[in-house]
Amino acid sequence: MERAVSAARSPETESGEEPMKATLSVLAASLAVVVLLVVAPAARADDDLPTFRKRGDKEKEFVTQVGTAIVKAARTGPISIELNEYKFEDLKDKKDRKNLEITMNWKGGITRKKYLSTIVVKIDTSNKERWEVLNIDYKDNSISPTSPRTGEIQKLIKQLNRD
Repeated sequence: MERAVSAARSPETESGEEPMKATLSVLAASLAVVVLLVVAPAARADDDLPTFRKRGDKEKEFVTQVGTAIVKAARTGPISIELNEYKFEDLKDKKDRKNLEITMNWKGGITRKKYLSTIVVKIDTSNKERWEVLNIDYKDNSISPTSPRTGEIQKLIKQLNRD
């Protein structure tokens, strides 16, 4: 009985080399696909982000895009992100500085609960055509055990300042 089973196997299968190579090839191909799916949207995401250097005339749409990008940077799975309100405020004690105060409504991707984010974008307006984001303050009322991802928010500053 033992010989019948052994005789039915091919030499490649018995040594284990060919199935191992096939498995590794499939794993490598799968990994390559996953990397492309993760990297490609990140590369495209830069094009979708607004830039303070090219604000345009549609202020509400621009602020909505900025607020949405900040909420997505701060939290891993927000859905149904909407602009609640915003205002530009001149800083009285600092020349050529403004704060863009934004409140955004969103839902948690897992909990589906509603949350509110309060965002302050600190802006240098000395060059009227090319504003520059200096910093972003972010707070929300999420009950998540994880804090907002401040590192991701800070990385966003470079993208918001790109030409």
